[in-house]
Amino acid sequence: MTAHAHDPSMSTHHVGESTAEDLQVLRYLLDLALQPLDRFDGFTHAEQMFLSALRYQLNGLCWALSLSQRTRTPAFTGYLAEAQRNAILKMCDRKVWGYWSMENLVGYGRWNPDPLVHHNIMYSAYLGVMIGWYETLHEDNTFSSPASLSLHWKDRRSYEYDFTSLAEAIRRNMLERPDSPQYPCEPHLVYPVCNTYALNTLQMHDRLHGTELTGDLIERVRHSYTAQTWRRPDGRFYSGKTRNGRLPFLPPTLTNDAWMAYWLSSPMPDIARDTWTMLRENYVHLDAGELALLGAPEQRVDPGNYSLARGGGPTYTILLKAAVEHGDDEAARALSALIDKRYPLTTSAGAARHTGLSTLGNVLAAMGRFGGTSITADLNNGNLPDQWSTGPILAEAAYPEVLVARAVTDGRRLDLVLRPGTTGRSLTELGIHRLVPHMTYAVTGPSESHITANDQGAAHIWIHLSDRTELHIEPAGD
Repeated sequence: MTAHAHDPSMSTHHVGESTAEDLQVLRYLLDLALQPLDRFDGFTHAEQMFLSALRYQLNGLCWALSLSQRTRTPAFTGYLAEAQRNAILKMCDRKVWGYWSMENLVGYGRWNPDPLVHHNIMYSAYLGVMIGWYETLHEDNTFSSPASLSLHWKDRRSYEYDFTSLAEAIRRNMLERPDSPQYPCEPHLVYPVCNTYALNTLQMHDRLHGTELTGDLIERVRHSYTAQTWRRPDGRFYSGKTRNGRLPFLPPTLTNDAWMAYWLSSPMPDIARDTWTMLRENYVHLDAGELALLGAPEQRVDPGNYSLARGGGPTYTILLKAAVEHGDDEAARALSALIDKRYPLTTSAGAARHTGLSTLGNVLAAMGRFGGTSITADLNNGNLPDQWSTGPILAEAAYPEVLVARAVTDGRRLDLVLRPGTTGRSLTELGIHRLVPHMTYAVTGPSESHITANDQGAAHIWIHLSDRTELHIEPAGD
């Protein structure tokens, strides 16, 4: 696993360049997401109620794609944006959310297959973060249009939602019991990490749409950590309890604490930072660069496929995500090296995945690979340069013929680094958007020397793509 993504010198708005290995991992993600919407080839199909479920694979897939865009290619939409949209739309497939009908019936004695109206935060809030990151990175409110999230049950029954009605459902559930703002995944059972997604969803919806859905819920949840002893005096979180917090059924684990340290980085950055510091001081030790996890650290079963053969993977991948988010380069390098050693990358048809890790484990590892210091917090808070939303972008490129290793704009100029996804030298066409209409642009690279934008501010350009190819497009005369 490349160490590039873990460079602690990465500033808030730094844009790196994907290595050839990074692009192979990205192709694995893209191949999962770009298949037809009703296809789930390459996904684990063990069951749909617990951690191997399709929904968690889709969540991690979409988040990893978003992170790769943020840290490497903020000025590229094209098939990368399509892949993120597809992951969101796949969440609307009944194969993904249909499990709730039986959980709701058995757990609450209610027959209502609607997966958003009552509890089930493990579907709604995770989907909310997928949409929030997508809208943050793209000038596209597709999922804020009425009925854009259409959940078809059967016959003529469908449940129609959009980003706003989804966020409103999350808020209603959190306010259902004022003394217990965290609400359940499985019936009656609350997991604090799932409720971090709810807070992040509400924060992003408020920022993107000018609403005030979050209200005082962050403060209420923070208070519940102490009042209902979700967070112990030693800084560790119970992984699960009943809603009133009185009956813990899952003790603290390194995986859960690392997850909390990651997803609280926006709503409660102080607790996120303190949680990671606690883990590093007490449980994640390094000796001459070698990693040692203390205190029965590993999950012995890979929850993404319930394999007993190489069970520690998800622990390492989630710790890696947290280390990267908190700028702990030393720990991130050690975790990356351990993952590479235990689960070596293997490549097939240009796409690379970690052997022995489930699909869930692979998408979580990709989140660590494509993350960066405070990047998750920045995405949740919308901390992006203004010029990224106004400057030229690469909007059209053929996949997998063209792999985009870097794409960034300063508001006027577009800088690209491209690599071929097929063998040999090829002539391929790119579509450049958000140019100034009728303006002529100078092009530096293996292509024509000038292009002129049309009435819509778009232009097409043919390039000769061979190995690593740089392309620079800027207004003529600059």
